Amino acid sequence: MRRKRRLQHIILSILSNKGAMTGAQIMREIEKITQGFWKPSPGAIYPTLDKLLEEGYVSIAKVEGTQKFYQITEAGKALLSPKHHLETVIEEVLSDLRFILENKGELDVELKEKLKKGLKEAISSLD
Repeated sequence: MRRKRRLQHIILSILSNKGAMTGAQIMREIEKITQGFWKPSPGAIYPTLDKLLEEGYVSIAKVEGTQKFYQITEAGKALLSPKHHLETVIEEVLSDLRFILENKGELDVELKEKLKKGLKEAISSLD
């Protein structure tokens, strides 16, 4: 789930910075940004673009032959805001916490104490 969200965020960031691009151009840009470390496949990029299009975060800027040029929408730009990013991270942290609590029987004493300490620090820093 996080990987999909991360790819969505990267695609939106690229479109925000570079303007309208095709899926193939986006794949090359990700490869360039990561210095060849990550080259997403068409099987990852195009379903993600379809989802972003369906949700209104990107639109089709133009079509040249069989190539679609995608552009970020205002809704997509809003997803890049720090507040939205924080909301996403909080959701992920809460999901991880639920997983930990569902499996608390697997925690040894040391891990339980570490978790308690971390949670206490987090709670006190919010006040």
